[in-house]
Amino acid sequence: MKLIRFSADAHLASLFLRISVGSMFLLHGIGKLFFIGIEKVLPGFVQQGFPEWAAYVSSIVELIAGLLLIIGLYSRVAVLLLMPVAIGVLIYHVPNGWVFHNPGGGWEYPKLIIVSLVSIFLLGTGKYGMTNY
Repeated sequence: MKLIRFSADAHLASLFLRISVGSMFLLHGIGKLFFIGIEKVLPGFVQQGFPEWAAYVSSIVELIAGLLLIIGLYSRVAVLLLMPVAIGVLIYHVPNGWVFHNPGGGWEYPKLIIVSLVSIFLLGTGKYGMTNY
């Protein structure tokens, strides 16, 4: 039996990761700033022990860094900006347990986002982006 071999393309893998993770962050930032409203996001941040300014900064970082990932501009810098946001979300969800259908959600999704961000950092932007940083 002959196995089918696929040629691995790290550039394509980076593109798919960047677009999927970047669009998720971009939409979260847009949602907080323009649809939900930052005034409704602030109490959640404060309740978790974060200062109010963290809600503004994380929303803006999600929006800008998400866009940078999608277009492939300074992807590694975007990952470094997003990593504290993702770690904060992970810390928030760890006490809720493993699965996301638990009250308050679980920590598997934030962990997956962090692993995806690390993968993007290791791969770089690739040839399907504007820069390879």
